[in-house]
Amino acid sequence: MMGKDLKVIDINDKNMLKLLKSCVQSGKSVLLQDVMETLDPSLDNLLNKSLIKTGSNEYAVKIGDSEVQYNKKFQLFITTRMANPTYTPEVSTKVNVVNFSIKEQGLEEQCLGIVVGIEQPSLEKSKNDLIEKIERGQNELKALEDSILTML
Repeated sequence: MMGKDLKVIDINDKNMLKLLKSCVQSGKSVLLQDVMETLDPSLDNLLNKSLIKTGSNEYAVKIGDSEVQYNKKFQLFITTRMANPTYTPEVSTKVNVVNFSIKEQGLEEQCLGIVVGIEQPSLEKSKNDLIEKIERGQNELKALEDSILTML
């Protein structure tokens, strides 16, 4: 797990590459924060996992202008403060983008579900039963539509 081995590095830190290289060698997890829509080109080999075989079971990766030993325990996490970042296709193919934005409507529904579940459990149960019934109906409708298309 990450725990105490997580190193937080600001993208604007002048020692960013030096810190990142030491984390790659030691196998620490790195949280690269405040990244904008474009990434530093010196990270390309690391994001692509373009590893260079140096020995029987040893690998290196080129970061910036130097090669560093690659520890398999190394993990890289990147965060941004941007509300809705749009990354280029080149970046999107190299990373998994996860949106942790919270919508007010979703929070309201969760809170309402919790309150109704505590205050009137039977009402919450009937709501869940109706949701399951609607889901089954939609699945049956799709199956019937597929069947009709197959017959045609």
